[in-house]
Amino acid sequence: MDLIIVGDRGDRFATEVVNFAKQKGFVAEILDVCDAAQLFTVSVDSGRAIVTPDIPLLLRMPAPSTIRQDFDSSFQYGECLATLWAAAALMKSTVINRPTPFSAWGRAANSSILTSHRAGLHPKGREVFSLYPAAPPQEFANQQWNVQDLTTYIDTPWPEIPEGEGPYRAYDSDTDPAYEMVVVLGKQAWRCTTAPLEKLQLERQSISIIQQLEMTFGVVIWSISPNLDNYALFSVNPFPAIQQVQFVWHSLAPALIEAFFP
Repeated sequence: MDLIIVGDRGDRFATEVVNFAKQKGFVAEILDVCDAAQLFTVSVDSGRAIVTPDIPLLLRMPAPSTIRQDFDSSFQYGECLATLWAAAALMKSTVINRPTPFSAWGRAANSSILTSHRAGLHPKGREVFSLYPAAPPQEFANQQWNVQDLTTYIDTPWPEIPEGEGPYRAYDSDTDPAYEMVVVLGKQAWRCTTAPLEKLQLERQSISIIQQLEMTFGVVIWSISPNLDNYALFSVNPFPAIQQVQFVWHSLAPALIEAFFP
C-alpha cells in the first residue's frame, strides 16, 4: 500500500480519494481504527522513535461516542486508538491530520465560541448546551435562535426541534444568514461558492484558523450576514463529507495527492 485512509469503509470521501489515487498510479486502502492500528509497530532505538511501516496516512476517524455501549468494545477501541495515535504522531511520512499532544482530532469543538477562541478570534453571542432543547434567553427573544441536535447535526430555528434525540446546542445568529464553506489543505484554500465575498478574505482567514487549531485539512464554515458585510465563524469540520468539498474537488484531489507524494 502507498496510502492508508483511517475511517469508515462507507465514507464516500475516502472512497473518492482511493479512486483518485488509483488513477494516479498509487494503491490506497480504507481501514478502521483497529485494523489500522494492527499494522504498525512503534519502537525506540538509541532514543529515536521508529514506526514500521512508515507510510502516508489520511485520518478521518471522528471522536468516539461519549455514551459507552459495550465495555469490551470501548476498551479495545481505546487501545487501538492509542497505538494509532502514537504511530501517526511519530512517523516521518505525511499525515493528514497528524495527532498532537492535545488531541487526535485537532482543536476544533462542537462549540463555535470555544473553537473561535482557540483560533484566536473574538466571538460574540451565546451558546447553550443541554440535554433538552433550550429556549432563547429573554435578551435574545427578538433575535434568531437556533437549535442543533449534536447527534444528527441538524439545525432548526426555534421553536422547531431538529431531528434526533439530543443532546442539543442552541445559539443566536443573524436572521436568515447565508453560509460560505472554505476548504483548506495546508496553505491552500478554496471557497465553495462564487458569491462576491473577496473583500472578506475568507480564504486567508480560514488558512490561519486551520493552523491555529493544529490541523492540516478541514472545512471552515462562515456565517455571512444578508448584506454580505459581516461574518462570523460558524464551525470547523476536520472530517468533511464529500458533499462539503464536491464543488472544489477538481482542485482538492490533486492537491491531496501532491501532499502525500510530493
